[in-house]
Amino acid sequence: MSQLEQTKFAFLPNPQYSVLAEAVAHPRAVEPSLYAGLQCRAPLNKLRVVLRHVGNWLERTAQKTLFVLEIPPSHTITLQTNQAKVLAQLLTLGEALLPPHEFYRTQAEGYVSAFGELTPAAKANLSLVQQRVELSVEEANELNATAMGPFKTLAEKYQHFRKELLVCKQASDLDENFWNVMRAKAISMGLPEADAQFLKDERLSILHHEAEQTRRQAEAEAAAEAQRQHEQQQRWLGYRHQFEEMVIDSLSQGVDRKHIRPADDQLEAAVFHQNVMAGLASSDFNRGRLTQAREYYNLDSQEAKALEKTVLDELYLLSDLL
Repeated sequence: MSQLEQTKFAFLPNPQYSVLAEAVAHPRAVEPSLYAGLQCRAPLNKLRVVLRHVGNWLERTAQKTLFVLEIPPSHTITLQTNQAKVLAQLLTLGEALLPPHEFYRTQAEGYVSAFGELTPAAKANLSLVQQRVELSVEEANELNATAMGPFKTLAEKYQHFRKELLVCKQASDLDENFWNVMRAKAISMGLPEADAQFLKDERLSILHHEAEQTRRQAEAEAAAEAQRQHEQQQRWLGYRHQFEEMVIDSLSQGVDRKHIRPADDQLEAAVFHQNVMAGLASSDFNRGRLTQAREYYNLDSQEAKALEKTVLDELYLLSDLL
């Protein structure tokens, strides 16, 4: 029963059923298992909702039932029937017994509860009610404003409710506990349950879309980084091979051994590197090839020197075979 979460319901025990017999048959039972009826206390603007659900039950069961409608402080209407159409008379009779202001306010609150605002059709109907119960236009407008609450239109309620939902940054934030709080807020601000559910679904759709976008962006960035690293490895590998060929060509062309090996015949890596690079630099042809290779593979000086050092370190270890 929509928007009746705060309504108090109570079972009426059957006075003809022996509580003592119940206690003997079921010693652990706290409440009797047979009841004579159901009692509920609901706000006047929810009377239609209650009667509609009770009428649906009556249509299914067709069981003759006694209905008692109490309107504080002094009115009581009793009706016994097995037909939902007859039960509907309780609504007309009950509303007729309400004070004019109370009756009008109940009607206005009913429209706000159903539609979230006073639609043109609702205002037209309320105008007829105002004339029937003999309220002034000023009184009716004041009651309309009271029924609407702090938000004057459904659009304002949408805007406020959407703002409240923005605290959810991911779908898991909009869990059952949070939604129970938001449902209570929707009721307090006169936002129909269907509209609140629509805004919830809208927020979840946005969050799922954002999560999907984030996932795709992360995948795209990872793929781009993998491609960048692959291309970098290819550039490094290409330059390394070309540099190896240049060094080997230079050595095979008879570079003076003194440019490679120190005078004391002790291999030292730093001197070895220096002498090989000096041998390359001494030739305009090799020097041009080196510069061209660095530019072709788009290497900065640090990348080029690191790769050259790797190649020369390996040649240094194999220098005895040169």
